[in-house]
Amino acid sequence: MLSGSTERVYIRLTTSHSWDWELKLFSLRPRNRDLRFALGDLEAAVLRELWALNKPVSVKDFQAKASRSRPVAVTTIATILDRLHQKGLVSRELVREGGPHYLYKARVTEQEFKHQVVDSVMGTLLQGFNEVTVAYLAERMGVADNQDRRVLAKYLDRLRKKGKK
Repeated sequence: MLSGSTERVYIRLTTSHSWDWELKLFSLRPRNRDLRFALGDLEAAVLRELWALNKPVSVKDFQAKASRSRPVAVTTIATILDRLHQKGLVSRELVREGGPHYLYKARVTEQEFKHQVVDSVMGTLLQGFNEVTVAYLAERMGVADNQDRRVLAKYLDRLRKKGKK
């Protein structure tokens, strides 16, 4: 690995468990501890701003607000919002008034997003590496006795099976 480069794990995670939306993640960055674990820097910044606005917004209005703190082109904002839409994180509504344009709005809360990322990652790990994943979690959680390990294994097995549906 080159000095200064960021480690990325490329994995296609698509899930639609108990949520009414489907999260599509293609690249995870394990060294990042916030939204950037699952999103690019600009995607995370745009999604945070959408959560803060908590209302539908046009690309032009969003860019005007965003460029106050960081210079960014309208086309860049349009591309990022489209990517977030493709990933199932924002909804968009076509408005014809004042010329056709989309209004974008976050489809999920920050908490829902985080739960979905964890659900996707854990489901993928459990499907491919069930025993290793259970052992790792038991060790990290400090599960000492066999009864606790059996309870953890049973719970994780249910999650793994749920992911296959």
